[in-house]
Formats: sequence, C-alpha cells, structure tokens
Amino acid sequence: MTKPKIVMAPAKINLHLAVGSSRNDGFHTIASIFQAISLCDRVSLAAIDGDETTLACECDCPVEKNTAWRAAMAFRRAAAVRVVIPALSIVVEKGIPAGAGLGGGSSDAAATLIGLYRMFPGAVDRLELLRIAEGIGSDVPFFMESACAAVSGRGERLTPIKPRLDYALVIVDPGFPISTKDAYDRLDQARAAGRVPPATGDAAMDRELEAMVDSYERVQLAAWPFRNDFFEALVPDYPALEACKAELLASGAVFASMSGSGSVVFGIYASSDHAEHVRASFSKRYRAYTAFPLARLHQSI
Repeated sequence: MTKPKIVMAPAKINLHLAVGSSRNDGFHTIASIFQAISLCDRVSLAAIDGDETTLACECDCPVEKNTAWRAAMAFRRAAAVRVVIPALSIVVEKGIPAGAGLGGGSSDAAATLIGLYRMFPGAVDRLELLRIAEGIGSDVPFFMESACAAVSGRGERLTPIKPRLDYALVIVDPGFPISTKDAYDRLDQARAAGRVPPATGDAAMDRELEAMVDSYERVQLAAWPFRNDFFEALVPDYPALEACKAELLASGAVFASMSGSGSVVFGIYASSDHAEHVRASFSKRYRAYTAFPLARLHQSI
C-alpha cells in the first residue's frame, strides 16, 4: 500500500515586481524576485479505495478549479502511460490567506505534485513534472526548486538566488482579496489613462532585474530599491493598502511593500522580536502574521 504523504506548502513574497505589457498569449511579462517564507499551508495525500478522488479544502471555488485538484488530475493523466494512479484523498489545511498575492494556490499545486512524485516513483520524470507544474500556473514551478529566485517571462524563467536570512517579516492581510485578473486589468487601465508610468520593454525589464538582484545581494535592507507595479494602480480603489504600508513603515519597518497583485502588505524588520511586537499591535485590527525567509524548500525536487 502506498504510504500517505504530507507536504508543507510555503507562501512567497515578491520583494520586487515589475510588470510589462500584455503579450499575444494573454499573459503579461514580469520581472520579479520571489522569496519563499515560513507561512504555509499543509497538503495531505493518500491513496483510497474507490474510483473518485476527494478534496477537502476551505476554498471559495469549485473543486475542479482548485489548484491542488487540478495538479492531481494532471499528474494522473501524465502517469497513465506507465502506471495506474489510484483514487486519492487530498486535504489542504489553509494557513495562507486566499487572494492575497502570497501564491498559496500555486504552492498547494506544487506540494501536490511533489507529494505524488514521491508517492509514485517513476510515474513521471522530473522534466515532465515541471511541465505539468507550468501548465497549472505560472508561479507553480517556483515552489518546486529554490527558496529564492529571479523570475521573468510569464513566470517560467527562474534563476536561483542565495536567500538572505537577515530579517523577519510582518504579513498584514487588510481584510479583502484582490483577484489577479482584476489587478492586471486595473494596471492596464491606469497605464492607458496615464495615472501610472507605462510598461517598459522586455529587454529593459531584464536589465533592471539584474540590477535589482545585485541590490538584493549587496545593499542594506533599508536601501533596497524594489517596487511593485501593481501598488499605485490599486491604491485609488483600495486605500487600505497605502494605509497599511504607511503604518508598517511608521512602526519601524526598514522596507515595506505589497506582495504580488495584493492584497497582503508586508514589512521587513531587522529582528524577530521587533516583528513580533508589531504583529501583536496590528492583530488588534487586521489578520497579521510573523514569518521569516526560508533558506531552502524542504520538499524541493
């Protein structure tokens, strides 16, 4: 009998996120620095009797659109030429806020794929597993290899970076989700109206990302030049984003930004004690978490 697997699915933050124009395939080019953090979901996988795979997850979407479910179905289809994968029980225990820009859904999908890869050795090879991951979502491959990476293209180009571990984080959930599609639409509209700077070309974004990686590795935390292109486009409709960021900076954060397409805002602190004190203060009004950057992904392939 195949042994069940439990895989931790960490969140990520975008330390830097530049967004290009819409591409012919409907995606936008990005140039970003991803860092996996200790805030996580927990994915449990087990083979079960019967014909139907089951999913238990507190999510606000139909089962067939859940990323862990989609990942499991894609793995079963790919493995079918070599082995019959039995029906599965998938249980996702959420610790990562949904619709927050922390990559929880993508990480759940990656954790599911990694768990099945280990449960059924030889069912798919490593390259095939990564192709399945990319087909589920642009961010999924990141959660399968390194804890920190420069990310470009639509998210499929990953260059590992040695993580910095000299800080702690306060993650603040302002109390509302922002859909990724809505964020991209608002950014495109804000650019068309001239309310935010226009997108730069792919080559310029790649050069800028190289400079941002150099800054990440070399300069003090307080001197990081990073930005999130979504932030200024979203603030007019979500003023709480700017308020949370300002409060984090006022509390002593050496750097603060929004993660992904929102809505989570995070602050970076030089000590875990300082971060915990700030978290306790923010928790009176928001869902707030302390976290730390991961040196490695415990379940990487």
